[in-house]
Amino acid sequence: MKYVVKLIKHEIKDILKNPSIIILIVLPIFMSKVIMTVMEKQNMNFLLLSIWILFAQAMIGIMLTGPNLIEEREGKTIDALLVSPLSFNQFVIGKGLTSLVFSVFSQLVVIAINNGFSGNLIQLLLFVSLGGIIYIQIGLIIGLKISSFKIGSAISSVVFMSLFLVSSVYKFLPEWSYKIISLVPSIQIVENLNSIMNDSTPQTLIN
Repeated sequence: MKYVVKLIKHEIKDILKNPSIIILIVLPIFMSKVIMTVMEKQNMNFLLLSIWILFAQAMIGIMLTGPNLIEEREGKTIDALLVSPLSFNQFVIGKGLTSLVFSVFSQLVVIAINNGFSGNLIQLLLFVSLGGIIYIQIGLIIGLKISSFKIGSAISSVVFMSLFLVSSVYKFLPEWSYKIISLVPSIQIVENLNSIMNDSTPQTLIN
């Protein structure tokens, strides 16, 4: 476990030295505040805070984890790390936990600056963490299965935008489609986050 902790510390230091990754982490925070402020002034509430929390989850989980892992594989950094006592599983866990740290941080700041800390905070933290883990797993799959950084970045972008857009417009879709789209994890995360912040019981899309 100590090797995983060392890897996490190393990864955090590397990420904080990379301006492009810092922008990736800060972008959901900035966008959520700007757009939520505009929506409030225009009395438009269809872009819920829960969607912007999900934006932070998906942005960091997919766009940070996947391409970053591919880049390390292309640069043979992973090979150098695996020569050390660090096992492959420990390496993957370390990468995932590092992304989770930044994912939870970004989500909590999005919630804080938009006055979203209401309802059951334990349940809120649970779904913040759960959503982060789901998208980090997607990012890890992309990072481990795709060998080209360009292709991996393109796939990450398509998956990220697809999940975010579906979560943004699903309420406008026909009711018969709910049985299909309820299988998309981003929908369930949005539904439950919205329920918790409105001080009601977490629920599924289909009753």
